[in-house]
Amino acid sequence: MSGADRASELAADGIAALEAGRYDEAAQAFVAARRLDPASPALAFDLGLARLRDGRARDAGAAFEEALALGGEEPDLLCNLGLALFETGREAEAERAYLRALELEPGHPEAANDLGVLMFGRGDYDRARGLFAAATASRRDYYDAWFNLRDACAELGLDAERAAAQAELDRLDGRR
Repeated sequence: MSGADRASELAADGIAALEAGRYDEAAQAFVAARRLDPASPALAFDLGLARLRDGRARDAGAAFEEALALGGEEPDLLCNLGLALFETGREAEAERAYLRALELEPGHPEAANDLGVLMFGRGDYDRARGLFAAATASRRDYYDAWFNLRDACAELGLDAERAAAQAELDRLDGRR
């Protein structure tokens, strides 16, 4: 079996472990695959996801930064990098990552929602509301964005919009 084939096999094992919630096992598979294919931005990205889901935001950020250096800018990569940066207290860098993701893909729902969370935390409820609304417009079943939109509307005293967001949450809860 060639090194590339073995790297692909290890990556598939890592994806399966990631999807099963076995994050450390996934990370180990991605690290092993990266030894065989160190230039793969996808493997660095997958390692970052495993680390992020395992609560290791600093390690995730390093993996996402490496993926960015290896493979150029992708909105999902930038959004996840932003999340890792945010979780390590690097808000200004997280904001730049989210904004760049939105430049590359204006309708990216996770980048809009995550930037909205950052704005909400700063007390910029109106901007947060706009970002949450954009996220829900891009993905109608995005529960977290509807939840956040409801809360931003409540902070702004927009009772009709808050009620509409709550109705959408109730509808989505019925589908769960």
